Amino acid sequence: MLKDTKNIPHNIQSGLIVSLVALPLGFGLALASGVPPMAGIIATVAGAVLFSLLGSSRLIIAGPGNGLVVLSLYAVGVLGQGNPALGYSLLLGAILMSGIFILLMGLFRFGVLAELFPAAAIRGMLAAIGLIILSRQLHVLLGVDPQSSSAFGLLAELGNSIGLIQNGSAPLAAWTLGLVSLALLFILPKIRFWPFQKIPGPMWVLALGIGYSYLSPHFALWPQLPDSHLISLPPEILDAFTFPSFKAMGTGSFWTISLSLAFIAAVESLLSIKAIDKLDPEQRRSNANKDLRALGIATIGSSLIGGLNVVAVIARSSVNLNNGASSAWSNLFHGLFLVLFLALFSIQLEHIPLAVLAAILVHTGYKLTAPSQFRAMAELGRDELLLFIFTYLATLASNLIIGILSGMLITLVYQLFSLKKRGYYLRSLFRPNVLLFEEQEHKYHLSVKTMSNFLNFIRLKKQMDTVEPQAELILDFSLAEYVDHSVLEHVQQYRHRFEAAGGSLETIGLDDLGQLSSHPLATRRPLKKGSSKRGKLTRRQKMLRLYAAEHNFRFQYSEVEDDGRFKGFEYFQDKYLHLLRNRIECRNQNWLWADIHYEDTDFYGNALRHASMVYLPLPSETAPFVLDQERLLDRVAHLAGFKDINFERHPDFSKRFKLKGEDEKSIRKFFEGPLIPFLESHKQYHIECNGRALLIFAKERHTTVSETKQMVNFAEQLTEVLKP
Repeated sequence: MLKDTKNIPHNIQSGLIVSLVALPLGFGLALASGVPPMAGIIATVAGAVLFSLLGSSRLIIAGPGNGLVVLSLYAVGVLGQGNPALGYSLLLGAILMSGIFILLMGLFRFGVLAELFPAAAIRGMLAAIGLIILSRQLHVLLGVDPQSSSAFGLLAELGNSIGLIQNGSAPLAAWTLGLVSLALLFILPKIRFWPFQKIPGPMWVLALGIGYSYLSPHFALWPQLPDSHLISLPPEILDAFTFPSFKAMGTGSFWTISLSLAFIAAVESLLSIKAIDKLDPEQRRSNANKDLRALGIATIGSSLIGGLNVVAVIARSSVNLNNGASSAWSNLFHGLFLVLFLALFSIQLEHIPLAVLAAILVHTGYKLTAPSQFRAMAELGRDELLLFIFTYLATLASNLIIGILSGMLITLVYQLFSLKKRGYYLRSLFRPNVLLFEEQEHKYHLSVKTMSNFLNFIRLKKQMDTVEPQAELILDFSLAEYVDHSVLEHVQQYRHRFEAAGGSLETIGLDDLGQLSSHPLATRRPLKKGSSKRGKLTRRQKMLRLYAAEHNFRFQYSEVEDDGRFKGFEYFQDKYLHLLRNRIECRNQNWLWADIHYEDTDFYGNALRHASMVYLPLPSETAPFVLDQERLLDRVAHLAGFKDINFERHPDFSKRFKLKGEDEKSIRKFFEGPLIPFLESHKQYHIECNGRALLIFAKERHTTVSETKQMVNFAEQLTEVLKP
């Protein structure tokens, strides 16, 4: 999809930044898969060139993915029977066949495949993949070659690896570099210093490892890394090409691995494409079937010369999006930059320590299986958490395919057994249960009956897809008695798509159903007799309610969606705003304080955020600006090109704050009078103006009760100061 030639300079820049992420990940994922490091780079370049030419998605980065690491490593061992070189060539044959299967999926329109899997099962499988990657790469990080193959065995073997460090058997330089690199990967993103924000963390630790490898021979006190602990690249790029072998085609293992590779690659890619489409500022929709065809062709091309499967990857795609990419040119350029790096710096790249690459993969694995993943599922209710844990354990105990299929089965069984008349509900899954009709021009009513879950969501999806997003759609669940989390998550994505196109999607009929948690996307099912669907207030909510009553404010703790006030600020342009909760409003003034729940994108994909903010409308329009502490203005990246606006009469203000905006004259006029003295005498807040209102917050987290009182008091006084 290279027809769009606008903004090529921005796409070159984003392609360069993504290539800095893709280079160490390409090496690391290949080594973790048990194949030569160049296999990851070949897959990256094949994905960059072929997917950008043949795919439909403008923002997706294609290359080797996390989800196939475990299966590829297993395949090398099973197919090669102890011979890594043979296993590699036979794996390439299986990868080629998987590419053909993925191509056929696209031709037969299997793009809806990702909609069939319950969200908890998918997240459980991904978390298990993270633990498997982490458990193996922890040993490599410590400079040790592990013996176990299962995640549990590898974790149990950590004691032995630590013992090798203690008795001096593990290279000091390897485990020291590995631990330092891992620490840096966690610390660097938290430092508000522009080089650390612009250059991805993996590139910093890669530079550290290469630098140490170069300098250690010149310093007697620095222990050197053995050659076996550095990556090995062929002398010439063409020497990296390895051709697939099909000698194992007569075995069941070959076909099982081929189908498994195709299945997991397709699911991972479809989920990534859907997630990036949701965050596209232009709300463009990708053609999933066309993208599957492109990924199949790219995988075939990659395998023919020694590369891994090509999948659509969420992490690098998020980096691409956050750095200004607007078309598939960025994907192409990121591959071209990788070729350039290999041509110019191949000697330097051979000084990359394996422990540093392992640290990058440990960090990636941790993000996939971190405690925050379990907490996020717990917020959706104990049912989703239990299904998540079951899939997680099933995947660890067996394999990825059995894990995800077990997750689907147990989800269906759990849903049916949580209801009465199970046979009736089971039969309803295979009967038409949606009815769409046009109430009036550009206004549609879509009714859902009986049960709506992950298995029959495709019927609902087909009907919603027939409605233009510029229209008004009422989604009526009044006749439904069970609506699962996966369906509600899909509906929310459609709602945002409609709103972005100027239409609307409103859900009704969910009020009479109960839920196991207060999360707005928690599964809805019939209330038990005597139960209450309204959760208890927390201590913080009770104190906020008391504070509001004492000051004649209005306090509401129910979850609501933003009515456009907060989304209208630049801060939220690259974020996915979920809901507002615990709102405080003044009866005499128009400001609003609220806990805001939104989704941000980082290197590891999407991250849930929670922050307390104030919306304060202005008495008259003015020029947009952002005011913040000197070191924190990078929260709004689009202002990077504007200079700091200083005031000679107020040197203390200019020293404490950084003020930026395009229309300097209008901004100076706005800050004349009592505003600067007022700001100098109060706590510093991040203040953003969109021309019509102010967005105010202190930190990207919820405020305590005392901090809330301080923020509300600030908003009240600021309202008086701004009165004409």
